[in-house]
Amino acid sequence: MEIRIYWRILLRKWWVVIPTFLVTLTTTIVLTFTQTPVYQTAATFIVTPNSSFDDVRSFVSGLDILSRRTEIATTYVEVVDSRQIRQAAAAELGLSSNQRRGLSVSAKLIPGTNVMEIAVEGNDPVLVRDFANAVGAQTIVFVQDLYEAYDLKPLDPAALPSYPIKPNKTLNLALGAAFGLALGVGLAFLSEYLQAPLKDAGNLGILDNEVGVYTQRYFMQRLREEMGRAKRSNHPLSLALMDVDHLGVIDSSLPQIRSEALRKVAVLLRQHLHEEDIMARLSGSVFAFLLLDTPGEEAREILERLQTRMAWTPFEIERTGTKLNLVGAAGVVAYQHNGTSHNELLAQATRALQEAKVANLGKVYLQSEEESWSMDMRSGTE
Repeated sequence: MEIRIYWRILLRKWWVVIPTFLVTLTTTIVLTFTQTPVYQTAATFIVTPNSSFDDVRSFVSGLDILSRRTEIATTYVEVVDSRQIRQAAAAELGLSSNQRRGLSVSAKLIPGTNVMEIAVEGNDPVLVRDFANAVGAQTIVFVQDLYEAYDLKPLDPAALPSYPIKPNKTLNLALGAAFGLALGVGLAFLSEYLQAPLKDAGNLGILDNEVGVYTQRYFMQRLREEMGRAKRSNHPLSLALMDVDHLGVIDSSLPQIRSEALRKVAVLLRQHLHEEDIMARLSGSVFAFLLLDTPGEEAREILERLQTRMAWTPFEIERTGTKLNLVGAAGVVAYQHNGTSHNELLAQATRALQEAKVANLGKVYLQSEEESWSMDMRSGTE
């Protein structure tokens, strides 16, 4: 269910998702293809015992010492990273200061070996290759006198890089597309979220602040709409009015107590109505009910059950600790799918409520079709 809701939001907000996706992807393409490429190459060197180990046994001993004393090869790595070596290599190639700033050098030992790798990155592939080899050559010259028993020898010279390592066009475009889509979806949901309060702002006047049910104005609007819908579809529709305080117990109380009691009554009545039914406060202690798809007799039975629930439920007032037992009266009228207006139907329900009050407490009065027809005729002649 939630997936369908999200999908409908995205379809409704396509004008946010698609432009955001296209703008982000286009920006990624422009930045990727205008970015200066970065090339990388590496030269490898090996640290090995020199000719001073004149026999096989001493040569093996030299290798063993070299493998156990890793600071020898590590020293060579630190030499490569020194400023002196870089400056010497740049001077050998005749590089300008701008060219030197565009080059970066790093050296590392390949784990488990005596092989050292010198890597260089820059914007010019030829310069990157030449500088890597020049740094290696300057390092060999510098370390000749560090350890007389060991030599640093070239293994593989740096090759001319064929492709830049940066930018990775395929990866950048994939990430740009994914980010653009995610950003578009996020903005669509954000737009929907920000619009929700604006939609709710139109509903600020539809609820009775004191009781928490719909106002008379909103109820009359829905009554007019539901009457038109019931007439088109030929579905039953009933209107009921209930005075929950026929004895005047609430009206004689303090305003705070009256409000609390009416809120509790409204909560109770709402619990025993269908979800699609509409409940509103008309005035004072009079509530109106619009019972959809409900014929008159069934509506009368519903109101009788509501009356019974209300009569059997003591409403405790927290402010005073007292309990109120309320008995009211209700009038019901069924819509006959004729030319009756919503105001006329409400007048019929008001008349039925008055009849219920005259009869006795706890009475639900259902106005018959003949009475409704007679009232319509009188209102028409007038």
